[in-house]
Amino acid sequence: MRRKTEAKRDAILDAAMLEFTERGYEGASISAIVGRLGASKQTLYRYFPSKDELFVEVMARIIDRHVATPPENFADTADIRGSLRRHGEHYLKVRLSPDMVSLTRMVFAEAGRSEVSRLLHPRAKMRVADDIGRFLTAVMEMGRLRVADPAVAALHFLALLDAELFEPVVLRVREPAAEDEIVAAVGRAVGAFLAGYGRDGKHPS
Repeated sequence: MRRKTEAKRDAILDAAMLEFTERGYEGASISAIVGRLGASKQTLYRYFPSKDELFVEVMARIIDRHVATPPENFADTADIRGSLRRHGEHYLKVRLSPDMVSLTRMVFAEAGRSEVSRLLHPRAKMRVADDIGRFLTAVMEMGRLRVADPAVAALHFLALLDAELFEPVVLRVREPAAEDEIVAAVGRAVGAFLAGYGRDGKHPS
């Protein structure tokens, strides 16, 4: 029974993902989603009480699959620069992928009209920030970085990763970023972060 329930939930999310991607949040409708499923609205609402919550679950599913931090990114506390670069490249490549850029534009568009942004924020960027914060806590306790609030430091690191490419790509100010541009931008972000959080102004390895 549980397997059947999970399969139905996955089918709803698959249909919703297609609908939101093709029509945008505003243009997507519950009727169209259940039409894709061949199910009823009552069935969908048993799993997801509102369109906002359904959209948030679609986004959270993508984050779980693609954006969530791979454990190996932060396995090496001896190589702070390498760990931050690995994570930064993974994060920014996914964040700037066509699907994520498209969905991010939808979230921004809904920020002033619905609960989507408020519901999604703790499950998206803040989840990634928590992963980074745990790594920073460990290396600060080892004396490899200056002691600071790791939660704030994690947000500073994410802001540096986003600084060069994210907004211009999402706002269509420029073309999508090539892999070599992402790698170079991450290198500069890591350098700036370590310049700010290194002990006594020294860059850790």
